[in-house]
Amino acid sequence: MSMKEAVQQIGEHANAMPVERGITLPMIKIENNRVIVRRLIYFTRTTLEYGTAITEPQYVAIYDLTAATFITLKRFEMEVPNLRPPPWIHNRPAFEKPEDIIPEFDRIWTLYDILIPAFLKGDAGNEELKTAAKAYVHYFDRHAEKPLLPFYDLFGGDFLRWVGRVANS
Repeated sequence: MSMKEAVQQIGEHANAMPVERGITLPMIKIENNRVIVRRLIYFTRTTLEYGTAITEPQYVAIYDLTAATFITLKRFEMEVPNLRPPPWIHNRPAFEKPEDIIPEFDRIWTLYDILIPAFLKGDAGNEELKTAAKAYVHYFDRHAEKPLLPFYDLFGGDFLRWVGRVANS
């Protein structure tokens, strides 16, 4: 199953949430020899003083990419170390036209599909992989919610560190 299909299935379950919400990029973790995808859902509020403030994650959507199976959407209740105190500000990247966001995220999902199989093999070799890793780092820096980086580390740190090593090799 492709990451785009996994994201669409997660979205089908998360669409019942309020509009004033955000969802993280997919977090990739190997658990029991399976590729588990987590996306954390948080709420947003735009303020004049700070811009867009986000809450701690309120829900987690979990997907088994290996089995191509949606697992659950449930309340997120976990203490995560190294969180700085709110307000947490995350102003999403601006696009000239709203529809410009679609090709960018299509590219991100394709990068996951290129990188995950290589991550599973521990491959760090060819130029195509290095180019994909560099592009992923660019998009991650552009879209990842900086206040939520400890969550990205907890649920996808091994993958992110591997991508960083490949991008810098």
